[in-house]
Order: sequence, then structure tokens, then C-alpha cells
Amino acid sequence: MTEKMDFEKDFMKVKQTNNPLKEGCMLVSVPFYNDAYFHRSVVLLTDYQSPGTAGVIINKRTNLTIRKTMPEWNIDGKFYFGGPVTVEGVIALHNFCGSGRYHSLGEGLYAGIDPILISLIEQRAIVNMKYRFYLGYAGWDDGQLEREIKHKMWVVLDYHPELIFDTTPSKVWEKAVRLLGPEYSHWLDVPADVAEN
Repeated sequence: MTEKMDFEKDFMKVKQTNNPLKEGCMLVSVPFYNDAYFHRSVVLLTDYQSPGTAGVIINKRTNLTIRKTMPEWNIDGKFYFGGPVTVEGVIALHNFCGSGRYHSLGEGLYAGIDPILISLIEQRAIVNMKYRFYLGYAGWDDGQLEREIKHKMWVVLDYHPELIFDTTPSKVWEKAVRLLGPEYSHWLDVPADVAEN
């Protein structure tokens, strides 16, 4: 009986990384965190400063097509759900550095949107252009994210651009867990619906 209790304690234990909270880092949701918006999500922090923090969920693709939602844009593809705050707002992540209006989040990654970016995408002017459009964002009040990490809702992962542009959305969380290291591999054995256990 003691061995079983120790196993359960170890299994549910959440080890934090030494990765600092900063713009461009990623938050990997702990699998026991069954929130409707953030369950098995990976969030890229786009702003980390007082009095608050913001980011976008990178692995929740919606069924909303860009053409239907934004008929003035001649762009194919679907929107991603960036988070529950200001869901009518559009945020773009991309690898185009040609405008000083974009906010650099890491090597080869920028946040920002303007007519230049839309025009380049519409015209397919840059062969290696990578981009995603998000509706809404995730936001935290001053100190709120730090408290959530302390309460074992998130683990901080460093910047991995391949999770944003080059990984199938349904595989992003799993790949992020693997990138955290072998001590997190047991998370992959947790059922997607923890109520199943």
C-alpha cells in the first residue's frame, strides 16, 4: 500500500525547469490541468512585463477559414485559437523581419500584422514565408502566471520555433513534453481526459 501511494505521489509530482519566464519562452500545460481553454496547450509568451503577461496558444487550430472570417484578405488556411481574451482580435506570428513594426520574440520569429505582411502573403512574394493567424490571446494579471506555475499548472520550456510552424497542431503538446526531457515522459501516459482514470 505504501509503494502504491509513493508511486501516485511521484506520478503526480510536477518538476519545474530552470527556464526563465520571458518573451519567446513557452508554457507547457501540466496534463492534470483540465481547463477548458488550456488543457494540453502550449502557449508562446509574446509579452512579459508589468503589469501583465500575454501569449498565444499555438496548438489549437479552429475550423474558421481565414477567407470567410476576413473576406478582404486573399489568404487560404484556418485561424488558430490564441486564447480567451479579445477573441475578435487577430494576432500574427511569422518569420518576416522586413518591417520595424514587428515585435521580435526569438530568432526568426516575429509578432505583428500590417498591410505589408498581408500583401506579401497574398502575393506569395516570399518563398520561405511562414505564418499563423490567431484569434484572441491568453492574458495574466501581474503575478498571476507566476502563481499558476507555483500551483503546478504550467512548466516553462525555452523557445522552439519548430513547434509553431513545423509541427502538426495535434502533436505540439506531445513534442513539447518530449523536449522538456525524460523526467516528463510519464505525462504522455496520462489520458487526454483525466476523468477516464
